[in-house]
Amino acid sequence: MQPDFSAMSPSELRAYILKHRNDADAIHARMQQILNDPNAVSYSAEDIDRFDEIYEEHRKRREAEQN
Repeated sequence: MQPDFSAMSPSELRAYILKHRNDADAIHARMQQILNDPNAVSYSAEDIDRFDEIYEEHRKRREAEQN
């Protein structure tokens, strides 16, 4: 029986995928979560020149969320 991916949180689905790496349905469900996330940030190929800056911003944002 397949789990209900739509009922899983992003972190739950990520954990499931890490244990079931070949489950295409789970991967597809996670991609849908990402695409439907209004807070998701997309980057272009040109952003590679700013990778260090972008990574540091992301790290600081995650750190602030955890505190």
